[in-house]
Amino acid sequence: MCSVTQPLDRLDHQILHALGINGRVPFRRLAQALDASEHTVARRYRRLVERDVVRVVAAPAPRDSDMGQLLRLQVHPGSSKRLTEALVNRDDVSWLRTAGGGAEIMCGVRAPSSPQRDKLILEQLPRTGKVTRVTTYDVLHHFRTPGHADWEGFPDRLDDRKRELIRDHDPTGAPAPRPAAEDAALLKALTLDARQSSARLAAATGQPESTVRRRLDQLLACGAIQLDRDLDPLSLGYPISASLYIDVSPKHLHAAGAALAAHRPTTFVAAVTGPANLHAAVSVRTLADLYDYVSSTLTEIDGVLRVETCLAGPFLKHARTIWLARHDR
Repeated sequence: MCSVTQPLDRLDHQILHALGINGRVPFRRLAQALDASEHTVARRYRRLVERDVVRVVAAPAPRDSDMGQLLRLQVHPGSSKRLTEALVNRDDVSWLRTAGGGAEIMCGVRAPSSPQRDKLILEQLPRTGKVTRVTTYDVLHHFRTPGHADWEGFPDRLDDRKRELIRDHDPTGAPAPRPAAEDAALLKALTLDARQSSARLAAATGQPESTVRRRLDQLLACGAIQLDRDLDPLSLGYPISASLYIDVSPKHLHAAGAALAAHRPTTFVAAVTGPANLHAAVSVRTLADLYDYVSSTLTEIDGVLRVETCLAGPFLKHARTIWLARHDR
């Protein structure tokens, strides 16, 4: 993302927070919750988008039988650049970042089918000759705090009253149907910008506006598609990101995951298979803050046995969008 020339203020922060709770909240409702004019809120949002501070996208919800994988790739020194450039262009790679000065690549995989996923992990990556080790973590459960954004570590968070004004009802507990073939054009448009108006989505899909509005409401209401706020913590003054691979006593796993998801520094928390059974991503201002989180906050959670901390570089791809040069501008 490009640098922000004008510092973000309280209203900017609260708009960003609101979008993490409800990515398609109408500007009118957002303005009422934030005690600002609709024109001001819309203008501020457009400015944040133009400066690449935030973007709201949508994607099909994970299948119950495959919620995706986290991959840690150990690579030969000097070979990560070419491999990352190849991986970010894959549709089945949803996010990617490096660690260890380029000696490790971390990415998320959401393949259309198990055979395609296995082909990538078991055949294509080993053939590159650059990957010396692949560690796979299957996602079992994504911990989220209802009514809250995945990351709320920045200042000027919404209070409970404003949060309730912003949020929509949670999807029903019934299994969400997969998007149909005729939804392909709509999903493609939502991948670029999930806050587009019904009129713009209708123009992009060639369907009547009423049809697009009704179908989008159906897909969101049943949880068949999920909104994602693509927000770079660096833009908010949080340059330190880390991945935590945590061993937790099985009887404490769910409670520990829920507790981590409620912590301000965490941006993603999931129960996983593999060498650790809990994965968390965190963003903080300084290394001292990271040390304090690992040495103090985590120790207050029952059942934590071991923590591996891995400093991570900026996202080269996030929410399925390639940002290879976002921090070079």
